[in-house]
Amino acid sequence: MAAKAPDAYLHGDDGPIVIVPARVAAFLKRYTALDEARLRVRTADSEIYDVLSSLHRAALAYMPPDPARESEPVKDGVAATVTTRQAAGILDLSTRGVRDACEKGRLEGRLVENRWIISLASVRRYARTD
Repeated sequence: MAAKAPDAYLHGDDGPIVIVPARVAAFLKRYTALDEARLRVRTADSEIYDVLSSLHRAALAYMPPDPARESEPVKDGVAATVTTRQAAGILDLSTRGVRDACEKGRLEGRLVENRWIISLASVRRYARTD
């Protein structure tokens, strides 16, 4: 990959805006505490949280899907499901973020006795696209 000059990633007239390629976002996600920082500022500073969330989503989109996990896991004829907490761990989101995604239809799930039961395949799709 041909290297670009550092200024090629800087844009904006009202202050610098940095364009971060998904490949770089994936590097940051893997080798820094980016996710910890994102979760730490989630209620303290919405702009920082939104930018770090965008880096998180770009990193997930860059990472190639695992072909071994592509098919819907099934046990005894029933599609695999996960809890809100399990989905949060897989997606590196808060449980509130997972519930919001379910409520908005971004994750396939159903509310059973006031708890979300979420399709594992839906969680995997969400990780790749959102």
